[in-house]
Amino acid sequence: MTLKPTPRWMQTALDGAAKASVAMPWQRGARRAEMLARRKGAAAPVAAKRPALAAC
Repeated sequence: MTLKPTPRWMQTALDGAAKASVAMPWQRGARRAEMLARRKGAAAPVAAKRPALAAC
């Protein structure tokens, strides 16, 4: 029996996986810090005034 060649779609997938470069959390420090600062600024707590409770 002879081995069949790797299908074209699988070879493309393997080539793409070899080229992939995923940014690890420790590599994206400045970008992540900027995003977190932006999120923190958007979620700044707003002091909502509560209506005073009437003395009964």
